[in-house]
Amino acid sequence: MGRILAVWLWLSLALAVPVTFRYTPPSGLEVRSVSLRGSFNGWGETPMQKENGSWAVTVDLDPGEHQYKFFINGQWPKDMCHDPTFGTPMVDPQAAGCVDDGFGGQNALIVVQAPVASTPPAGPVALDFVHDPADAQYVSFADGKLSLRFRAGEGAVAAAWVEVGGERFPMHLQLGFPGSEVWRGTLAKGLGAYRIRVRTQDGKEEVFGPFDPPGSPFAEVAWVGEGVGYQIFPERFYNGDPGNDALALETDEYRFNQVWQRSSGPRPHLSRWTDPPSPLHCCHQYFGGDLAGVLAKLSHLEALGVTLIYFNPLFDSGSAHGYDTHDYLKVSPKFGDNALLRRVLNEAHRRGMRVIFDFVPNHTGLGFWAFQDVVKRGPRSRYWNWYFVKRWPFLPGDGSAYEGWWGLGSLPKLNTANPGVKRYLMEVAKYWIRFGFDGVRVDVPGDVLNPQAFFRELRAELKAIKPDAYLVAEVWQRDSSWLQGDQFDSLMNYGIGRDILLRFAKGGSLALYNGRRALADLGRVYAEYPEAVAGMGFNLITSHDTARLLSELGGGGLRDTPSPESRARGRLAAAMLYALPGIPVTFQGDECGFTGERPAEPPHELNRYPLQWESCHGETLDFYKTLAALRRELPALRSAVFRTYHGEGSLLAFLRGEPGEGEVLAAFNNGLEASTLALPPGGWWDPLEGRTYRKEVAVPPLGFRFLLHLDR
Repeated sequence: MGRILAVWLWLSLALAVPVTFRYTPPSGLEVRSVSLRGSFNGWGETPMQKENGSWAVTVDLDPGEHQYKFFINGQWPKDMCHDPTFGTPMVDPQAAGCVDDGFGGQNALIVVQAPVASTPPAGPVALDFVHDPADAQYVSFADGKLSLRFRAGEGAVAAAWVEVGGERFPMHLQLGFPGSEVWRGTLAKGLGAYRIRVRTQDGKEEVFGPFDPPGSPFAEVAWVGEGVGYQIFPERFYNGDPGNDALALETDEYRFNQVWQRSSGPRPHLSRWTDPPSPLHCCHQYFGGDLAGVLAKLSHLEALGVTLIYFNPLFDSGSAHGYDTHDYLKVSPKFGDNALLRRVLNEAHRRGMRVIFDFVPNHTGLGFWAFQDVVKRGPRSRYWNWYFVKRWPFLPGDGSAYEGWWGLGSLPKLNTANPGVKRYLMEVAKYWIRFGFDGVRVDVPGDVLNPQAFFRELRAELKAIKPDAYLVAEVWQRDSSWLQGDQFDSLMNYGIGRDILLRFAKGGSLALYNGRRALADLGRVYAEYPEAVAGMGFNLITSHDTARLLSELGGGGLRDTPSPESRARGRLAAAMLYALPGIPVTFQGDECGFTGERPAEPPHELNRYPLQWESCHGETLDFYKTLAALRRELPALRSAVFRTYHGEGSLLAFLRGEPGEGEVLAAFNNGLEASTLALPPGGWWDPLEGRTYRKEVAVPPLGFRFLLHLDR
């Protein structure tokens, strides 16, 4: 083990590249402190030092793409590409661009190139072997097999084998990206010590080990990657029972927010399903969507091939979005009641669908009983230490009197370090798993106090009740620290869907993000994530927190008519999503080709406008049904195994499934002209055309192909 760790340390140091970040404030801005926060430091603070009017710091970064922001005077710039408060026009003019930060703003991007030697190497490429059986990145259980992997220098390995019990099993090159490659092999679960034999390109052989596999490797939740996911934002999905619509106003935040009550601003209100969005569209304009509406539309989801429903918050709250909980154990009256929820779960299960709920442990709403007790009793309340109160008495809604999520007075932050708070939240999650849910999506887990300890305990308690419960974290960036088998099964994979797939699908002016960069980024992701995690990845491009897919791809805003090109790019993006290992998750209405943006000025969140079902675009709906059918027809698309194949210009292609066991080649073209892809040896059958290709195939403009390998 000592040798392995030493090699790993050497490799990390060898690949790291020193990068200097520099912030120059605009004239007139007094700057007292600046720190660097990014995907490379867990969004923690790396202090920057003042140098001749600028602020700078140098950090060592691995090759690849990283996201970051400067944290200035204790504040986040909203948009690193355009924030006149902190920069003119860009906060960091050296940034390679910006991507959605998940909070209505944008993170900056930096692309770090692998170091290039000044002279060609005199000998063969260094092996740089890395394998650690205690790290789920290298050993996990997926597709019914123990997956074993190692990293090596790019181009160093000619062949490799796993040796166990006198037998030798071949390994194959799985992932390649600048500077590194990953080799993979499989064993039956439960075998003993193993060695890894490597033959380098110059014919030398080295043997590493013996290694003892972990007693209980991180295993995928097998049912997840078998199907198709769908996200429901209940208030805007379908109104199945107009009789409960008015109940939304009886529980709205306004009843508890005394700051709002004293203002002259607009008030919560009910609207008809087709009414235009008002200034309160985001949170307090109610249209009547409910659980009865979900029951009425389960046949629609079944026709889409949906096997997993993810609900935005269903429980009693003060808004249309539901992230301000008033009662964690009660279905919101505007949606129905607990008995109706049980009917929905039973009917979904009867149709072969699993269901996960949205859990909000970081903060509550103003109407939550513990917060109301603090409002009334102050320090005498037994729940005083459930929150972080700065001043009492106070008016509920005054964000300066207590800590709120992102400073919002409507979302008082819970003290999850308090044993009583933690125990209450654990029991809430356990209650709903026992009630019949199949897993949980956790809102903003990184903001919870002591998150690692909290979610280790949550995982242990939920898995003890339901071992195949599916646990998903709302983490936008790629971050494998949550995915080591002790916290979550998957992140919400915006870091794949938006940072890679969406950018590739956009093409056009973003042509610099081409097939080569997309393939390298996918290789890095799937090298970092355990294969078990890949097999149950919660993969999405859009959600209630983003613009709609067609709006992202040039299709316009709410009620606009998308262009043929934007529809084609939407199909391209969806096809890529359905080709990844894990489960593709569609935000309600994207399968109908609806549009909707996230404007900076009210009305906000137009992506959440009620679904106008009668306007569902039939061709788009049929396309999503076709993608689901292809996943059912081609088992490799439901496998955990992903292999890089080709990326150049407008073409991106990767392989899915075990080599020699019905592999599928997925190829995508983001260009406006057809492009030819060289094929691996053998015949490759296109199930949509019913035709077999050999040697090469044309990938249509803004198109894709899924090709099944027939023979060698």
